[in-house]
Amino acid sequence: MNRYRIVITDNLYDDCLVEEQVFADDRFQLESFRQLTRENLFEKVRTADALMVNMARIDRELIDSLEKCKIISRYGIGYDNVDVQAAAEKGIPVGIVPDYCHIEVAEHTAALLLSCARRIPQRHELVRKGHWRDTPGHSIYRVKGSTLGIFGYGQTGKALHKQVSGFGFSRVLIHSRKLKPGTFLDNGAELVSLETLLAQSDYLSVHIPLNDETRGILNEKNLMSMKPGSVLINTARGGVLNEKALFKVLTAGPVRAAALDVLDREPPDPDNPLLTLDNVILTDHEAYYSEQSVSDLKKKTAMNVYSMLTTGEPVHSVPVND
Repeated sequence: MNRYRIVITDNLYDDCLVEEQVFADDRFQLESFRQLTRENLFEKVRTADALMVNMARIDRELIDSLEKCKIISRYGIGYDNVDVQAAAEKGIPVGIVPDYCHIEVAEHTAALLLSCARRIPQRHELVRKGHWRDTPGHSIYRVKGSTLGIFGYGQTGKALHKQVSGFGFSRVLIHSRKLKPGTFLDNGAELVSLETLLAQSDYLSVHIPLNDETRGILNEKNLMSMKPGSVLINTARGGVLNEKALFKVLTAGPVRAAALDVLDREPPDPDNPLLTLDNVILTDHEAYYSEQSVSDLKKKTAMNVYSMLTTGEPVHSVPVND
């Protein structure tokens, strides 16, 4: 009996127990690798029937080398490390998991917002160094009564809005390419243009995908147009933000502080100037994480493959014309 050969190209987790449960019967052969060189990656995936991919770069050259692959299933919501167009040209759907961690990202975003507002990491470090209310601190402002801006209003943006409903924001501004500015939602949020979002938000939280349209959209011009004293939080993708421009607006205004869970280059170069700033909070692309979300992610990534190999359709895939 021929078995479907499924390759996990770069397993970031301790084990594959969840995936093994999905592919428990004799029709499937699951192979998992921690980290492969470019050359070894080509060798291991060439004859695979399906790929399960974390952060490995699946570009046109690699896709063209695939001899019988039926699906590329990504561990995550985004898919910027997979050449979707090249896969489509070979008739290979790209599976994604759009519904596994929006609660976790919203919670992490809310935590970063409050950490910036209250300067919690900075005060923590001062206490660890033996200080106790003996050092001048930067000004701290009340969150209640301020304006929250949400850039992107998919599942995560909506979850954030719900999470912070008790914070007492006077206004919640939304900008989404799928929603028309100039109207109010049932929950009281205002749909506005990007220009208005940047100019009027005290706290701006970014929840947009990374694609050709959004790459670098938060450039120097847009960052310079943000409200004086505002705070920027990015838990989406590092590539939507120009980090050199961010450094400039954090040191010369108008942005007061930033909290970033994602960077354009991960991990960051040791000489990344953002690492030197006291008004920047950085976390290591962990907003998605909880024990529950990872279990969901692993199962749903595997189910995309299982469904494709057994029914001819994945559960969730990127539209070909996306």
